[in-house]
Order: sequence, then structure tokens, then C-alpha cells
Amino acid sequence: MFLRRFHLFVLALMLSAAGGPASAGAVYTFGGIATVGNCTLSGAVYTCPSLPLTGWDDSMVIASGYTVNVTSDVSFGYNHSLTMSGSAVLSSTGNLDIGGIKGDNLNVDGGTFVAANTFRIGSQVQTVRANIKAADADLGTGSGLTINGSVTATGSVDIATHAVINGNVTGATITARPGSEIYGNIVAKTSFELGSQGTVKGDITAPVVNLLPAQSNVTGKITAKTSLEIGSQVNVYGDVVTGTLTMNPAKAIIDGNATVDSAVLGSQDRVTQVIYCTGGTRSGQCDCVTNNSGYEVNTEEGPHCQGNVVPLDHFLIAYDPAGSVCAPSTVTITACANQACTATYGGGGTVTLAPTGQSVPIPTSGIAQATVAWTQPGTFTLGASGATTANATTCIRNGDTGPGADCKVAVASSAYTMTLPGQAFYAEAPTAPQLTIAAVRFDAKSNSCVPLFNNVERNINFTCAYGNPTSGTLPVRLNGTPLNGGQNAAAACDSTGTTLKLTFNADGKVAVPLQYADAGAVTVKAADSGAGSPPSASVTTVFAPAKFAITLAGANAPYVAGKEFTATVTALNGASTPAATPNFGRESVSESAKLAPVACQPINNNGLLAQTTASTVAGVQTLKARWSETGRIDLLASLTNSNGYLGTNLQPATATTNIATTGCTGAAGTFSPAYFTFDTDTGWKRTSSAFGGALPQYYSGEPAIKLTVTARNLQNGITQNYAGTDARDVLFTALNPDGTALAIGAFSRSATYPATDLTGKAQLRGTDFTAGIATWTGSHTFTTSPTGQTRLRVRATEDLPAAQSPASSSAIPSGVTTGTEPTLLIRSGRIRMPSRFGPAGATLKIPVSIEYYTGQTWILNNEDSTTALPAGIVSTGAVSGYTIAPTLSPAFTNGKAELTLTPSVAAHVSAPFAINLGTTTANTSCYAGRGVKMTTSTGANLAFLRSVDASCTAAGAVDPSALATFGVYAPETKRIIHTREVFR
Repeated sequence: MFLRRFHLFVLALMLSAAGGPASAGAVYTFGGIATVGNCTLSGAVYTCPSLPLTGWDDSMVIASGYTVNVTSDVSFGYNHSLTMSGSAVLSSTGNLDIGGIKGDNLNVDGGTFVAANTFRIGSQVQTVRANIKAADADLGTGSGLTINGSVTATGSVDIATHAVINGNVTGATITARPGSEIYGNIVAKTSFELGSQGTVKGDITAPVVNLLPAQSNVTGKITAKTSLEIGSQVNVYGDVVTGTLTMNPAKAIIDGNATVDSAVLGSQDRVTQVIYCTGGTRSGQCDCVTNNSGYEVNTEEGPHCQGNVVPLDHFLIAYDPAGSVCAPSTVTITACANQACTATYGGGGTVTLAPTGQSVPIPTSGIAQATVAWTQPGTFTLGASGATTANATTCIRNGDTGPGADCKVAVASSAYTMTLPGQAFYAEAPTAPQLTIAAVRFDAKSNSCVPLFNNVERNINFTCAYGNPTSGTLPVRLNGTPLNGGQNAAAACDSTGTTLKLTFNADGKVAVPLQYADAGAVTVKAADSGAGSPPSASVTTVFAPAKFAITLAGANAPYVAGKEFTATVTALNGASTPAATPNFGRESVSESAKLAPVACQPINNNGLLAQTTASTVAGVQTLKARWSETGRIDLLASLTNSNGYLGTNLQPATATTNIATTGCTGAAGTFSPAYFTFDTDTGWKRTSSAFGGALPQYYSGEPAIKLTVTARNLQNGITQNYAGTDARDVLFTALNPDGTALAIGAFSRSATYPATDLTGKAQLRGTDFTAGIATWTGSHTFTTSPTGQTRLRVRATEDLPAAQSPASSSAIPSGVTTGTEPTLLIRSGRIRMPSRFGPAGATLKIPVSIEYYTGQTWILNNEDSTTALPAGIVSTGAVSGYTIAPTLSPAFTNGKAELTLTPSVAAHVSAPFAINLGTTTANTSCYAGRGVKMTTSTGANLAFLRSVDASCTAAGAVDPSALATFGVYAPETKRIIHTREVFR
């Protein structure tokens, strides 16, 4: 009876501990009762010296409107229960831990948790509808947590993997683990970090924000005063404002605007809207961006930049001081962002131009041109109004070095007008544009302008001036005559100019060809000092380079993926013998050429071309470029400005390195990998700590070494073009761990050599590579057997002469710490068995060991628990009417295995036995070599573990064998303990 009751008592304890059937604990309800447990009530606040739950399964209920304040640490047990609702509050002057409560016992449908120190919630599947306030918040360790409420901490907030927070999160340092989801705004005093596959739907504000790769999504505005780092394949749907923006390769996207001090865009990264450079940027440029995206600036997927909008300071009007009723004047209005007008206001707007009263829209570039038509002669003052500015409008006469002009225009009744058939032309075009000069005057009777001269000759002085750039070395030519004092085609424009005698026709017009051998905006001015002459007149036009030419520097070789190489692009005019346009690249906003890669070998979409302009001198632009891939490419040079040269829509003809009549030349290349990296076989379990680390160990000749080799560029990216016929054979070299030469054996060659190829020596053939990666499985075999255990450092090098700069793993940069050349431990190995004897008909156990050679002797390889011993590999001597059944361990354990020999009948007999390590059905042991008949067996395919047997040394390495003798006892098994012999 006693035993039965004791068993029932134990069973009850077990059920109770497991949460099974047991009596329910006490329920402590905080809802207005004066005293609950050890807690007292004052107003609506209960004060407790400790958690009042004394029983292992007690429950706590806090009604809406009541606060329970515990003046010590609070920690709930697994079988405790907690119920809260409405505005209930549970607080602690220390730590508050509800993580131990099992999910079914946590019923929080409203309220607040307050912890003076750390609030903690555990790994169980738990859902709470409450706000959390703490010094630090440790929100779970598992993936079943949901918090419906805000989290506020003065210190750190740690959000568990796959936890869901439906509310705002505030703290000093906030860390959201991979897969976590936050639906609310995040404010961190120090930093915020989002793990991979995370989700945030709300604004993020922190000095430092780090969105780790990959596949995370943030929907909301990010404000990171110091820095924002966005990992690969992370999407931000909203605007960002930060100091330093770093977008890591690849495919990180900001679907919005970015306001930055500086930004780095990695491969295929994008900002879909505008990047606002807080330090300003030149029009059409992205000066604050290091663009490694592979998408050109101002292309559809490339970055678009503007200077961040700053307040409008004043307007600046540039004008000609002379005008005519018969010739409208052109004025340029600049919205200045500072007093010196070195930066423009980008907010746009509209101004009213005096004295005409016309409205002039100001674009976001801050610069607009307006045409002013004068209705009567006189002196008029220009002005701009309609926008609030800090300072008054200033003026500058065209050609002056600075503002300070009086804004007055003297308008005459007669004029020379100068017109061209377009706004811009190619320099030295085969057909020069015609400059039409007309002399007109205003006729009051007809209220129109009529010819001033008819069929007369006039001596007119023409001068030329440089507008953009503001200086030059070549003159404008009018009617073939250079417009400088010496009429020198190799000299610059000057103030003297050239006087030409022109004949005006019956309509008062004359047309002459206008030519310029350089690029840029130039102005031609006509001045006539003869009787009845009108005021001087001018015309400004743009000449663009006609085409580009491209060359590659001979010093580029050898070409290496990711290594900088040099190309020069020359802007040429359209003369029959084209010459460089030396003003190209000297514009106020420098024009430039860009390079585009044209895949040649192979022809695919792999690869990105990064480029920067090193210099532009005399129309010759030197570009430093990097091609991320291997193979060969051609280069195409075109104008960077998609709006044409100086915004005129004139595009110089592109240049290419492809001179092949069909197909492509592939003038740049062949690009080789910068280096190779290795990945070792993570599934290989046989290692050795003999040299201070877990070195993978293999036996000499063991075809089990597995190494993956990856071809990389200098930026450590994989060169996917390195494959098949576009890759080369790669050789492995064995080195000492310190990198010095080691020549004690050879690696096996690639398994992909056809049987007919008896000369191939490469470990990896070009055809072994796919998308830059190849895997070799083979062996390293010592030249002499046995050889002492040796550490091998493996190096991979292209099978090319040194003069052709073969790629090698020896070139792995010091900053690359993964994929370095592996070190392997190679040992000469053998399997060894002793001969044994025992009683007739009894089972005989034979110890089998696997050993390696130290250089002095053979010792047990107790680190080998991986070498497998297939069934059926044991051969035994064939004796008529007598058989021996062998049973062998399936694998070694710490270098040891056991072979069991079971005879069929009790008899006195000796029989050899051997382990077949080969691939055929016959073993090569000394016994088999002497013609002893033995049973057939299955080969173990472990021939590398054969060794020399002293009893048949002439045979070389043979299968291990020994002799089993049944019916003979070893001396130590005799039953006589002691025999006394008496000698007389």
C-alpha cells in the first residue's frame, strides 16, 4: 500500500511540474481591494515589496485604471498567469521580466509595462497589447513575439528575430534582428540597425542608420544626420536625409529623393528621384556622388543631382548696353543664392522684367533668358521684380568682368541685325553657316523697320570674343578672314579685329560664311564708323566638336579586371583634316566625353565600366576606367551631356575602338582575373590540430581533396565571364605554409581531360569554370613513399608564361581575409593488421589500424574516424571443406577498426587473410602474389593506403595481409599457472 501511494505522489508531482492536471493556484486581482497579497493600495496605485505570486501556478489580474508598482526585481514563472487590460500598469523599480510566462497564460489586452532597469520578454509565442517603458528593452529571443504598442527606452532596444512591433520605437541604440517587423516610427538617439529581411513601415530618425543586407524593406523617410548605410538588395521607399550615404553593391534602391553631403553608389544601386547635394553641384553633374552604379549620370537609371535649395539672395541681369527698335535684345537673368552669385537658387519662380512688364519663368537651374522687344528709341532701365530677395537686383554688361553696371540700355532707331540659320553648328562643318547682316531703320510712317542701306558697300569692323569658355586660342573667321589684328588663323581673337568691305543688296542685306575651328560659345561684333551708320551689333552662337576620336594607352597591358586603365578621347572639328578643339572641356560647366563598354568576347551583359576624368588638355580628355569583368571589350566614346554640347542638342559623332569590318575588335583586353580565391570543403570532417589549428588532413594519393576556385576582380567581385573558352587552364602549386617553394609531389589533373589526352597537366581546365567558379576534386601524391607528414599551402595560377602576367591566388590583397590560399595536411597512410592465433572453431578478432608516417616511424592516426571500410573487401585463404566468414567494422574510429574471422568448423588450420584496397576482385597481398588461392572480394577503392610488406618487398605497395591460425593457443593462454622443476 505504501509503495502504491508513493508512486501516486510522484506521478502528481510530475504532472504538476509539466503543467498538467493539478489544483489551480491563487488569483491576485488588483481592482480596488485595499490589500492584495503583500501589496497595499493608495488611490489607484498598489505598492508591493515583491511580486505577490507565492505559488508556482498563481495568477495576477490588473484591472484597467490601476497600477501595480513592485519595489524590487520582477520575474514570472512558466506557470504563472498575467492578465491586464485598458490602462492597467505593471511597474518595477528594478528589472521586469515576463518572458518566462507560457504564451497561453499571458493575456495582456491593454496597459503599460514600466521598468527602471531592463524589461524582458522571452522566446515563447507571446502577444501583448501594451506600451513598454524601460531603461533597456530586451524584446524576445525567438520568432513568436508580437507587441501591439509603443516601446520607449532611455538605453538600448533589442528586437528579436521575426518579432513584430505594431507601434513606435524610441531608444538610444535600437537593434532589430533579421526578419523583424516594425510598423511605426523609429527614433534612436545613437543608432538604428535593421537586420536582413526586415520590415519598417514608418519614419526612421537616428544619427547613424545601418540597413544590413539583404531583402529588407523600409517605407518611410530616413533622417540620419551622420551616416546612412544601405546593404545589397535593400529597398527604401521614401526620402532620405543624411550626411554620408553609402549604398553597398548590389541592387540597393532608394525610391525617393536623397539629400546628402556625399554619397557612394555601388554596383546597380539607384536613387530613383533627385540627389540634392548640400554642398552644391554643377548643373548636369553629380559632384557629391561617387558613382559606381554602372549607370551614367542623368541617364534613366543613373543619378540625377541638384544643389540643395538655399534662399534667394538677389537677381543678376546680364545685358548689352546698346539696343535697337529693329533688333530685339537678349538678357540673361540669374537667380543668385549668394552675394557673389557663385551659386544659383534652385527653387524656381517667375519674375516681372522692367521696362516691358513681361513675365519670365526662372527654372530650377536658376538661369533664364528673355527677349526684349523695344518699341521706341531712348534709354531704358532693366529690372526684375515679383520675388522676395534679400538684396536688390544687380546688372552686368556682356563682356564685363563683374557686376556694377547701371542696367541702362540705349535704344536706337536704326540697327545692324545679325542672324544665323540656327543656334549652334559643328566646328569647321563642310558647309559653313551663313551670317546674314542687315542694316535697318525704324520708319514711323509704316511703323516698321525698313532697309537702311541699298546696294552700297560699307567698311565694317568685326571683332570676336569668347563667351563659354571665356578665353581661347583660335579666331572666328568671317568670309574666310580671321577676326584679329594680324588676320592670323593661329592667333586668338582680340579687340582690334578685322575690317571687311561688304556689299549690301537691294534689301539691305549681305551674307558671309562664319567659321570657327574650335568649340564653345563665341560672339561676333560688328561696328561701323561710317556716315549714317547704326549702332554696333553682335551675335552669339555655339560651335560643337564634330566628332570624337579614341585611343588606348599602350601601357595598359596587362589588362586586369577591376584594374585602372587609360583611354584618351579627342574632340575634333569637322575639317577635311580634323584637328582637336582645344577649348573642349574648358567650359564654365566642363563638357566631357564618357565611355561605354561594348562586349566582344564574350558578348553578354556582364560587367560594369567605372570611369573618371583625369585631365582634359587642349581638347584631349584622359579617362581612367575600370572594367569589372574578364574577356575583351571595345569602347564607345560619346558626349556626357544628354542635352548636347552646351545644351544645344548637337552631339559629336561617337568614336569606337572597334575597327573590324564585321563583328568586333575587342581592342581593350584581354582582361584577366585579378586573383583567385579558394573555398574548402566544409563537409570534410577529418582534421588535425597537430600544428595549432584544425587543418584538413588527407592521405597521399587520396582523391578526396575538394577545392573551389573563384576568379575575382580587384574589388573582390566574381568575374562571371571567366568560363569555358573565355577562361584559361589553372595549375595548383604546393608551397610551404610561409609561401616558400615545396616540391615533394604533385596534384592530380582535372577529371575532365579525355582519356586520349595523356599530356594535360592542369588541375582546372578553362571548360571547368562556370560563371567564374570551378571545383576540383582530386589528390596530392608524394613523389616518394612514404614521406613524412607535410603541410601544403595551395596556390592557383593560370597556365601562362610569366611574361603574360598570369592571374594567381598569390595576388590576393591583404584586405581580403576570406578565400585565402588554404593549407592542407598530407600524410603517407597505410592500413596494418597483425597475425593472430586462437582455439579451433572459435571466433578470432583481428585489430585493424590506420597509420601515418611521421618521417621516422609509422604511428596510429587517432584523428581518423572518417575512412570507410565497405563490406566484402576481406579475402581469406581457400581451404577445402573449410571456410572463414569475415566481418569488418564499417569505418575506423580514432584510427582503429576490428576484423572478426569466424571459421565454419573446428579444425587446426592456418589461413591467410587480406583487405582488398584496390578496384578489382583480387587482392594484391603478398600471399596472393605467391599464388595462394584466396576468395574474391570487392575492392575498397583505397589503394592509396597500400604499403610495402617486408615479406614481399619486391612487389612494392601491396594490400595489407596477415595469417590466422586456429587450434593453437598463445603461450599466455595455457592453463598451467606454475610448474616447479627440480634440478639435481
